Amino acid sequence: MLTSMPTAVIIGGRGQSGQAIGQRLVAEGWAVTATTSGPLPDPAATPGIRWAALARDQVSSLTGVVKPGTDLVVDVVAFTPAHAEQLLALGDRIGAAVVLSTMSVYTDPEGRSLDEATDEASFPAWPVPVPEDWPALPSADDNYSTRKAALERVLRDRAPWPVTIVRPGAIHGPYSRHLREWYFIKRVLDGRRKVILPFDGASVFQPTATVNLAELVTLAAGQPGHRTLNCGDLDPPSVAQISAIIDGLMNWSTERVLVAGPVPAPNVGDHPWCVPRPVVADMRRAQAELGYREAAGYADALAGTLAWVVEACSGRDWREVLPQLAGYPGELFDYGAEDAYLAGSRA
Repeated sequence: MLTSMPTAVIIGGRGQSGQAIGQRLVAEGWAVTATTSGPLPDPAATPGIRWAALARDQVSSLTGVVKPGTDLVVDVVAFTPAHAEQLLALGDRIGAAVVLSTMSVYTDPEGRSLDEATDEASFPAWPVPVPEDWPALPSADDNYSTRKAALERVLRDRAPWPVTIVRPGAIHGPYSRHLREWYFIKRVLDGRRKVILPFDGASVFQPTATVNLAELVTLAAGQPGHRTLNCGDLDPPSVAQISAIIDGLMNWSTERVLVAGPVPAPNVGDHPWCVPRPVVADMRRAQAELGYREAAGYADALAGTLAWVVEACSGRDWREVLPQLAGYPGELFDYGAEDAYLAGSRA
C-alpha cells in the first residue's frame, strides 16, 4: 500500500470515466493531474485536479505531462497497440498503470464477437457470467475490439511495471457521450406511453456505472499488480427492468410491449441493449483480489445521471450532447414506425 501522498496522471480525464476516476482518487488523497485534448476545464469545477493539455498520439506530449516519479498512470483513452507503446515509452517514470479496455474483447468457441454480430446467429455465446480467463479475440486492426485485444497483449507481455487492465461493460454516468438510458428517458420526456422490447424484454447487456468503475480503479491503484479485471454493476438489470427503473425515477408509467423474437420491423424496438443472449461480467476476481464492493447499485447511480442528462439536453438537440449514441445505425426515436407496428399488431 502507498503511504505518502501518491501522484497520478489520468490520460483522458475530461470524459465520463476520467472525471469520476479523478474525483475518487482525489477523495482518497491522491495528487491528480488529468489531461484533455480540448479546452482546459474551469479548475473550480473540478477541485483537487490539475489539468494539462495533451495530444494523446504524441509521445513527446505524454512524457511532458507524466513527470519522473509519478506513482500511477490511468489511461482512459488507450485504444490501440500504438497507445500501449506510448505507455511503455514512459519507462521508469511511473510506478504502475491502470488501463481501460472493454468486455467486447471476449470471443466464443465459434470465434464470434460483439463487433461483428448482426443477428442472433452471429451473436457470441458467452458463459453467464463471463470470467476474465475466457478466451479473447486475436490481436488485429479489424475493429475496436480486436485493437483493444492487441493493446492488452502488448501491455501484458512487455510492461515493466504492474499494470491492471480493466474491462468495463456499457458505461453510464454524468458527462456521457453515449448514454444508452436516453432511449427511455427521451420517451418519457416526449410523453410516450408504450415501448417495444424484443426478446421479451429479457436482454441483459452489462452496465458499468462510472462511480463503480472509479471505485475499482482506485482499489487497483492502491494495490498495484499485474492483473485483468472485469468491471460491471452487480446484479445487472434486464432492459425491461431498466425501463421500469427510469419510470420510477421520472414518476411515469410505460407499457412495455414484449416481442418474443428479434426486432420486428426497421426502427422498431432496436434499443441499445438489444441482445439475444445475456452479457454479464463475473466480478468475483475483483472482489477476491481487491476487496471490491460497488459504490452504488444501478438505480442509485442512474438517478444523478438522469438529472444531468435532462439538464444537459434541455433546449438543445440531444445529438449534440450524446453524439456517440446519435451515431447508432437506424433511428432510435422513429415514433411513426413504432405506432404503425403497434396499430398493425392490434389489427
